[in-house]
Amino acid sequence: MYIHHCPECGKQYSTQEKVNRVKCPYCGAETNVSYSDQEQNFQEQWRQFSNQASSAMDSVFNNGPSGKSRGIAGLLAILMGWCGLHYFYIGKTSAGVLFLLIAILSCGILATVTTVVSIIQGVLFFTATQQEFEQKWVYSPSNFPLF
Repeated sequence: MYIHHCPECGKQYSTQEKVNRVKCPYCGAETNVSYSDQEQNFQEQWRQFSNQASSAMDSVFNNGPSGKSRGIAGLLAILMGWCGLHYFYIGKTSAGVLFLLIAILSCGILATVTTVVSIIQGVLFFTATQQEFEQKWVYSPSNFPLF
């Protein structure tokens, strides 16, 4: 597949074959094609995609204004949520102690409930924006923010 950029209307379109001249399906303008430019365009588009993807991946683990990373909190919730480690990390120690006591005093029977709750929270941490994460969980006046 070859991607072309129309100099008249500015839209992008593609062709399946290598051709010397293309006609824009949007405005009808015909242009000559240089495939060395085509490969440069592809390389530039790939670089832009890679930069956007890597910055999006990194932003999950960046610290917000509170100094808390929603990525770290999400990992703690998914991996060690049964004992409330993610609550200790975000500063909600009373909720962390409650999860820990539930796990210890019930001999693990109710720990399955806290595990399911914390896995859901971990997914929510990853899907929320940094602002939503801090507003709902870090700066929440509640001592036990669930969802």
